[in-house]
Amino acid sequence: MEKSFTFPAIQRKKLARFSLVTLFAGAAVVKFAKHKRRTALPAPSFVLEKVEQNTKQIALAWPDAGGPYQVFRGHKLVYSGMEPGMIDQDLTPGTLYTYTIERLGMGSEVLERMKVQTSTAVEEKRAENILLDLITTTIITKNQVILEWEPIEGIKEYTIFRNGTPIGKVNRCTFIDQSIRDQVEYTYSIKAKRPLQDSEQEVSEGKSLVAGLVGTLKKDSSIDQAAKEEFWISKKIPPINQLLQPNSETKQETSKQLRYTTFLPEKWIKNPNVVSADHYFQGDDREFDPESDTFRTRADVYLKIGEDENTVELQKHVGETKAYNWYREFIESDKASDELIWLDKVLTTEESTSFVLSHSVKNPVVLSPAIDYEVHVTFYHNGAVDIAGIHDQSPNHEVYLKEGNQDWEILHQAESKGLEMLAPPTANQLWRYTALV
Repeated sequence: MEKSFTFPAIQRKKLARFSLVTLFAGAAVVKFAKHKRRTALPAPSFVLEKVEQNTKQIALAWPDAGGPYQVFRGHKLVYSGMEPGMIDQDLTPGTLYTYTIERLGMGSEVLERMKVQTSTAVEEKRAENILLDLITTTIITKNQVILEWEPIEGIKEYTIFRNGTPIGKVNRCTFIDQSIRDQVEYTYSIKAKRPLQDSEQEVSEGKSLVAGLVGTLKKDSSIDQAAKEEFWISKKIPPINQLLQPNSETKQETSKQLRYTTFLPEKWIKNPNVVSADHYFQGDDREFDPESDTFRTRADVYLKIGEDENTVELQKHVGETKAYNWYREFIESDKASDELIWLDKVLTTEESTSFVLSHSVKNPVVLSPAIDYEVHVTFYHNGAVDIAGIHDQSPNHEVYLKEGNQDWEILHQAESKGLEMLAPPTANQLWRYTALV
């Protein structure tokens, strides 16, 4: 007789739930881009059936394929038994957790294994960046990746990218990929846009109209981009054959460097203020490059996690602003203050180290809006990463991460949509990056 597992009633502010039936039905609504893809393998039978979470509990359930089963949170055993489900309690609100679920044979050998990364809900969602508290869930089984995320109000369609290539569009908040290779690292990105009037920003309908008008001030700008927020949700997934190996011990010591740079890609920038005597500014004349020494601003955050001491340090730099007349003859130059590049809410617990990096730097030569961004960063001591940011859609923004002496890893790159996008009524870009371990 097939066994069933019923969750006891739990009070929850926000619920995220999987169902095998709806998950695979959801795969049917994917509109795939035209490109060659590997033939999908048969769907695994050992896959998560349901996940529910509140602020202090995460409940998991899977089809009964014949136990016993055991579940690890990180490398800690949190469940062992015959029932195909468990509830992990006394957790921290708004925290990312990674589980390994194993089905054992009669000799205690592992027959099947899956990985699940999800999070607890927050006590109260923060309005400034909806992605900051958005619950996302990733399920990894043999030959399969499943992504799920909470709906974002005002968005009806999401585009899915894998390693930078678009692979489909969905109108549900679920995506299943069975065309993968076990030995390849993947980064999935979920991208979408919505009208500014649906935003959590303090923007009235009138200001939304102003944002649309901003788009008409510049011939290569548009009403659509000025009045629409962009959302990017990225998930880095190591090779599956690595992820589904037996749990290893938590990392004890590590050093990381987070680099956030803003720059102007053009050689010359025309001043949008037509009455100003400074008609042109010198740009940085470059593409995305973590090592470039030309930029508007740069913030480097150095993190060290050790058994005895954890440290977080900020180094900040501001590039020189040079102004020119109509004939591109030099007029003046100045360097903005770095006073409003700062770290806040630095917190270290047994599980993680977190901080907020904030930035507001103006053009020091002429009166203009500031380049604004804010990034909430959490480095988990087991190696997982969770970063949520919001920024103006100008100038170019690039964010990288380096561990020890390794190469830079790209976390976020966004191209400028014109200096007009610095104006407060225009829409922001919101992004989220998490890494599975």
